[in-house]
Amino acid sequence: MSLEPFEYVVILTSLILGLGITQILTGAADIFSNLKNVNIGYAHSLLIIVVFNLHIQEWWESYQMANKVEEWTMPMVLFVLVYPVSLFTLARMIFPTGLRESETDLDAYYYDQWPWFFVVFLLVPVISFLQNIIIGGYGYETQILQYLLATVIIIFLAFRVSNKWAHISFLVLQIILWIFWLAFEERVL
Repeated sequence: MSLEPFEYVVILTSLILGLGITQILTGAADIFSNLKNVNIGYAHSLLIIVVFNLHIQEWWESYQMANKVEEWTMPMVLFVLVYPVSLFTLARMIFPTGLRESETDLDAYYYDQWPWFFVVFLLVPVISFLQNIIIGGYGYETQILQYLLATVIIIFLAFRVSNKWAHISFLVLQIILWIFWLAFEERVL
């Protein structure tokens, strides 16, 4: 049995997304297994949920590429892989590792590291925008959510917004938008 080009690409995409989900689930399990010694924090917890949701959404949306890409070339495969690689990077970054792996104040960790999270997070709407235009054939005018998300992230970074309620509100809004996407998503496998 030979694989179709899309099946071959989606296997690699799924592996990368699976590694990201593994990072998230392992980090969450580490937190829960040491709950009495960990200061969790709302923004960090919400970021975990947002990044997990982005992984699931990308896994779901990647299946739709089977009907949109006519010819799989190496540049196209690399272009498709940039998004899951960015998500994996973000999943890896949101939990203290390396020299910081013994850190237990995740609230402090989030507010110390959020600019780096947001730099990588900015790739999400930018890559999504480009893939929607180039692969999906969508018009620029249909990319309002990507424009808004990128703009808000840039504002956070440019003005070094460190207000806890601004971060929490931003992340809660993303979860609400994801719930709306989920509620109105009509595609089936």
